[in-house]
Amino acid sequence: MLMSLHVTHSSAGLDTIADVIPIMESGAKNFVCNTTLIKEYIILKTCNRFEIYLSTDSPEQMKALLEGYARREIPFAGNSVIWYILVDMACVRHLFRVTCGLDSLMVGEDQIQSQVKNAYLKAKEEGHISGVMGMVFEKALYTGKKVRTETKLNVGAISVGSAAVQLAEKKLGSLSGKVVAIVGAGDMATVIAKNLKGKGLDSIFVSNRTFEHARVLANEIGGRAVNFCNVAKVLKKSDLAIVATNAPHILVSREIIEEAMEGRSSKLLIIDISVPRNVSDELNKLKNVEVDSIGDINAIAQENLSSRRDEIVSAERIVNLELKNIDDEMKDRRVSAIIANILSMSSEICLREANFAKSRVRGGADVDEVIDSLSHVLVSRLFARLFDKLKEASRGGHVEVCNVAASLFEVDNK
Repeated sequence: MLMSLHVTHSSAGLDTIADVIPIMESGAKNFVCNTTLIKEYIILKTCNRFEIYLSTDSPEQMKALLEGYARREIPFAGNSVIWYILVDMACVRHLFRVTCGLDSLMVGEDQIQSQVKNAYLKAKEEGHISGVMGMVFEKALYTGKKVRTETKLNVGAISVGSAAVQLAEKKLGSLSGKVVAIVGAGDMATVIAKNLKGKGLDSIFVSNRTFEHARVLANEIGGRAVNFCNVAKVLKKSDLAIVATNAPHILVSREIIEEAMEGRSSKLLIIDISVPRNVSDELNKLKNVEVDSIGDINAIAQENLSSRRDEIVSAERIVNLELKNIDDEMKDRRVSAIIANILSMSSEICLREANFAKSRVRGGADVDEVIDSLSHVLVSRLFARLFDKLKEASRGGHVEVCNVAASLFEVDNK
């Protein structure tokens, strides 16, 4: 059975999700590795979600273990349930919608497709996935590609990175002539940098803990790379700083910003879209400093959602069709295993009885008599277990079992 645990921007809220994800992530590896009931698993982490997908043969016990893990990792949630568990097709439906961008904060965004793919490939490389989950994730990626090909869901879609730029424009009026600093040089920072092109900036700086990464991104956008140790000097010149890194701790501290603001009276807008947050909460106390986080992007997300209503309907239609296909395939897989075992057992019986019949013929027995005997023996041997089980069911009052057998063999049960 498939099962999944989810903490997302929808369940936890934008103000909480950035704090919850690193907590969940820190204990996830030990949990999945030390839980013997898990057959396969994939961990998916993005800036707005943390999810564990797994397969198990003990669903009730596994659900209890997942609930225990979630409660231990998020004790501060109190009575608020900011996580949830899905089972079988509900789990598959969620994965399909996630991969298509239907469950994203910015509906239709493309980045989630590659994030799901990378999580799948990593699990495959590490040997955590092999059977039915591999098939499910491949179908999810296929469905995500189909939605993006056959609908306009992602045409003109915005990401969290581009939404950060939109938020900056709302706050500052225009970015023309402004000096901008990007702290970070990963995928999200790259999206931000691309969205800043054509905005008429005076200059753009890229700072990162690994200078070489900053240099590569800066060269791509015609900016200037700066060592992180000099970030305060860069921020002193900047009108806007967008922080997007994977650092597990605060990078932009009160001390850095106090140094940056010393002797200046103009406003500094800082937008932190890192998970977890990389900007100190204390900065909003400083004069002429405004700090916005991923929670402030929600209004832009709602505008994006409203503009895609029709495409969402088309995308959901494709998802439903592919869910029907995979549901049929999963059911076929389950019955195929049963059929294979029945055929294996039957083949052993037939081979054994056929060898015995051949030995009788070689010993001089009448061929017609041997064939007649073989046909009777095969029927008796092949159906012996079935007949015993039917008698046992009838004696136990399990009429439904007898009815199923009658239906399967299309015989009268009266």
